[in-house]
Amino acid sequence: DDLDSHLWVLEPSLPARRCSVERRIALWEGGASMVIVLDPENPRGVPVMVRFLGVSVATMTAAANARRGENGGEIVDWRTSFAEFVSEEVEEKAMAGRKQPDIGVNQEEKTGNQNNKHWSEERNIRENLELWFGSPLPSPLSSEKSAYLVECGICYTHRLPIEDETDPTAEPEEGPLPEAKCNNVSCNRHYHDTCLFEWLHSLPTAR
Repeated sequence: DDLDSHLWVLEPSLPARRCSVERRIALWEGGASMVIVLDPENPRGVPVMVRFLGVSVATMTAAANARRGENGGEIVDWRTSFAEFVSEEVEEKAMAGRKQPDIGVNQEEKTGNQNNKHWSEERNIRENLELWFGSPLPSPLSSEKSAYLVECGICYTHRLPIEDETDPTAEPEEGPLPEAKCNNVSCNRHYHDTCLFEWLHSLPTAR
């Protein structure tokens, strides 16, 4: 509930997400988002699957520039940094039960320092995500959802509809998102892989 009420959950929409462990969460304007699948038996634990969508160098640069006053504007690869953020939690669990050497550090202080560096089940999902990201994530309390939903630059739809060839009267199913993003700053648009493939092959110079 905290996740759904404080962050822009792009998919699934209510009421479907009440019974779903998957969320697509907006990260930055222009379509950058992440898909997380939670463990139903341990909802505060590290997500069992994470996938980044619409994330480009331009997106990560823009985010770094926006935080320049906080951490120097260092450009960090989100995929790598998230893997490191959760890997320490996984490693700590693997070490659980083993006696650690006493190096003269106060246990409470040591625990606090560790929790500041990686995913902790003492925090909720949103708090962990925002700690990793380094700033508050887009929220319905302060922004519009339309800023984070993108359309394909070729077919001008968000999800590419998939029609049932065996039943032309059936309602089209929701297809893939426009995941491919052009890194040219003059373009910077998103495209469905299928649309991009068909357009490139329609060019006179295509083989």
